[in-house]
Amino acid sequence: MAAKASRASSARQMTDFSSPMNVLTELPRRQLALVAQSASALLRGSQELRQIQQEIEQRATEHYEEVIDRLHGECDYNDLMAVQTELLRFNMQEGMQYWQQLATAGMKMQAEMASSARDVALEGGAAPTLDSLQRVFAATLNGAGAAAATH
Repeated sequence: MAAKASRASSARQMTDFSSPMNVLTELPRRQLALVAQSASALLRGSQELRQIQQEIEQRATEHYEEVIDRLHGECDYNDLMAVQTELLRFNMQEGMQYWQQLATAGMKMQAEMASSARDVALEGGAAPTLDSLQRVFAATLNGAGAAAATH
C-alpha cells in the first residue's frame, strides 16, 4: 500500500504541464487538494477552539461553585467585598487568558491553512504558466483541439 502511494506521489511530481490537456486535468486535482487540506486545517482549528472554550468553562464553573460555598456560610461585609474582588480578578484574568488562547489558536490555524496552500502550490514541480493556460483556452475557442494548441 505504501508503494502504491509513493508511485502515485512520484507520478504527480512528474506531471508535465507542457500539454494543455495535462493542465486541464491537473488544475482541478490541485484545487480539490487545496480545498480538502484547508478544510482539514479549519476543522482541526475549530476543535481546538472548542477545547479552549470547554476548559475555560470548566475552570469558571469550579470557581463559581467555590464562591457559592463561601457565600452560603457566615460572611460579614468585609468577606462579601473580598468575594466580589476575587470574582472581578478572576473574571479579568480568565477573560484575558481566554482571548489570548483564542488568538493563538486562530493564528495557528491560519498558518496551517497557508502552509497547506503553499504545499499544494509547490507540489508537482513546475506550475502551469500563463502561456500554457492561454494555449488551452485558445485551443478550446478555435476548436482545433490540443494538437493545434501545442504548435
